[in-house]
Amino acid sequence: MRKLEQIAVSTADRERLERLVRDRNTPQKVVWRARIVLLASDGSTAEAIAAVAGKSLLTVRRWRRRYVAKGVDGLLKD
Repeated sequence: MRKLEQIAVSTADRERLERLVRDRNTPQKVVWRARIVLLASDGSTAEAIAAVAGKSLLTVRRWRRRYVAKGVDGLLKD
């Protein structure tokens, strides 16, 4: 299996993602998507992220790709 590259997250995006995680009104599906991206930006492997988030590797990869393609707004829509 090939190694996934670390995701580069700008300071503004990191702050927005962290706000989404902290906000009690954020839907849980958005919270775990934001956590996936934050963990990926910190250099965690897909396997480690899947274990922490309680999601499958396929799900982790999907949301990593979505963030790279569409940014934070891509995580807010199904």
